[in-house]
Amino acid sequence: MVELPANRSKGNVVTTVESVKDVKESKPSVQVAVISMLLLPLVGVCCLLFPEFAEEALPWYLGVPMVLSSVGSIVAVVRERDADAGRSSMGSAIVLCVLGLVIIVHGANSTMFIGIVWGLLGLFKAAREFDDIFSDIKHRKPFVVALAFCVFQLVLAALLVVNPFANLEHHLILLGIELIVYPFKLHRKHGKLRIEAEA
Repeated sequence: MVELPANRSKGNVVTTVESVKDVKESKPSVQVAVISMLLLPLVGVCCLLFPEFAEEALPWYLGVPMVLSSVGSIVAVVRERDADAGRSSMGSAIVLCVLGLVIIVHGANSTMFIGIVWGLLGLFKAAREFDDIFSDIKHRKPFVVALAFCVFQLVLAALLVVNPFANLEHHLILLGIELIVYPFKLHRKHGKLRIEAEA
């Protein structure tokens, strides 16, 4: 079972979940944010299995979930009246919303742009995860599996940014894999390895 928190620690509104139960108990804005972000792996599978179709439909299948997820996150933050809520700040949600709108407006010829954008988003996500891993190392917590997953995401994101115009089919495969892994993060809770999904 993919454990999909509403993770409410100091300064955190929840656009991160660990279980389906957490999603059900969350406010509607958080549900929209998380569920929209969890559509991305389906878009990734579409990129892998149907690259020609994905090239045409990608702006809608990717842009719309980005906008919905970021709007859900923004609403969740505004309701809590805390601009630093969760791992993704209000600023990050606004930027994601703008990028989603640009992808929708840019249309069917934006595949390379989409790949570069998601490569950069993946690099920033890996940077945040490396911070968590270094904290685990400092506190002598297990970190090897999370580090391996983070390095995989980092390499994938870097490949999307480097030479994106070389081969469209290759680019769509990389983008598909990136979209499949992007919403998820490995972490330890009470000594057990868990998968979080975050918007």
